[in-house]
Amino acid sequence: MGLDKVVKDISDKADAESKAIIARAASEAAEIKKAAEGEAKDLYASQLEKADLSISKMRQRELSSAKLDIKKSKLNAEKDVLDEVHKNFKKELQALPKEKKADMLKKLVALAKKDVPAGKIFTSAGDADLVKDSGYEYGGNVNVIGGIIVTSADGSINLDYTFDSMLEDVWTSSMKPVSDILFGIR
Repeated sequence: MGLDKVVKDISDKADAESKAIIARAASEAAEIKKAAEGEAKDLYASQLEKADLSISKMRQRELSSAKLDIKKSKLNAEKDVLDEVHKNFKKELQALPKEKKADMLKKLVALAKKDVPAGKIFTSAGDADLVKDSGYEYGGNVNVIGGIIVTSADGSINLDYTFDSMLEDVWTSSMKPVSDILFGIR
């Protein structure tokens, strides 16, 4: 019976040791699982934060892009309106009554005489008869809405008093006030 007792003691010891090993393994497994769950939770939170940040940035880019598109559309519409106003103003200049045009040309000739007392005068074909008594030699027709171009006899002075050039000068210098009137002060 002594041998049976020794075998039983060894078996009991082995059982106790295996239970202790299993308990330690279970405890370590629980700790590893808990640490892994914590890491997974932290990783999930980090990825969620990155995703939220990416979404926020994407929304901001889309919003900025939409605002830029709206601004471009508004500016294009404003440019179209200004172009139409410019075009209509040219049409009105072209449609001036002959008497009004004659009066304006007379004033332009008087202004030109101060700098160029003698020389050639050029005007549109439709206005040629309005400048015949200007005191200048008629130099020919030019493709303009109206007005005159006067060149000194020696060609050293060239005055451009055409409606076209005056319109462009006035238009360029008045663009901001015209825009402010049409679209409100910005």
